[in-house]
Amino acid sequence: MKDIATYCMVSRTTVRRWIETGKLGAIRLPSGHYRINRVDYRSFLETCEYPLKDGTFKSKSKRKEKT
Repeated sequence: MKDIATYCMVSRTTVRRWIETGKLGAIRLPSGHYRINRVDYRSFLETCEYPLKDGTFKSKSKRKEKT
């Protein structure tokens, strides 16, 4: 949630409110933390007309893709 709050320039409380009201799809883990799918996050940004910065949705994985 911290990364989303930073990207959207809002507080983590606002992000939690978006999740609780259904504006931003997320899964709540048994620990109480949330996991947000990239597809749901991107859809939220497009719906709310937030700008999509280059590299926002690139994989951070260091694994090499098989060709």
